[in-house]
Amino acid sequence: MNKTTLYHGFVLGVALLIGSMAMGCASLRVPLSPSQIAIPDEDHGLLLGKIHLTRDGKSPSEGLSWPKEMKWWVEDEATGTRLMIGHLPVDGPFAVHLPVGSYRVTDISLAGTRGIWHTVLPTTFTIRPRECTALGTLDLEMQTGFFTGWMARQVSHEKGIDAEDMGETYGAQGCPTQVAPLETSVKSVVRKQFPTRGAGRF
Repeated sequence: MNKTTLYHGFVLGVALLIGSMAMGCASLRVPLSPSQIAIPDEDHGLLLGKIHLTRDGKSPSEGLSWPKEMKWWVEDEATGTRLMIGHLPVDGPFAVHLPVGSYRVTDISLAGTRGIWHTVLPTTFTIRPRECTALGTLDLEMQTGFFTGWMARQVSHEKGIDAEDMGETYGAQGCPTQVAPLETSVKSVVRKQFPTRGAGRF
């Protein structure tokens, strides 16, 4: 094996390492199953919410073919650490275990039949140690064209339930709960992007 071959092998190895490190910069978080939901430790909290999506006038109960789920990219505003929350439901509750911090959602993506739709809806929340943070019920309405469209969000909370008892609504019994102060009515553009060949997937 000559020096040129060794050099090319070294360069390829470094490139693969850098690529894998770049992919690892954003760790994946997924919703917990009901049996996994528990009061978190001093370094973590739970993000709770419900999502109900309609696309072009159809909801999952009316035969909505896509999307089946969505992904949120979130960023810790103090450290810049990025996380991806994957497999969020488009019709139902969720509970996600997250490190303590103040976060903002930087991208929401939904897989379509021929591309990925992206949008950003103003969403910030704080995760406190051993506590739950409730986003409430997010009613999302999505309209799509060929390459662009829009998504609107309405936020509501369970009526007649104190904030500290809100966790029970999502299966997190006994979890001290705060309500995230989201804007109740927002609307944003959605754009279709075509996946890059060979791009990593979660």
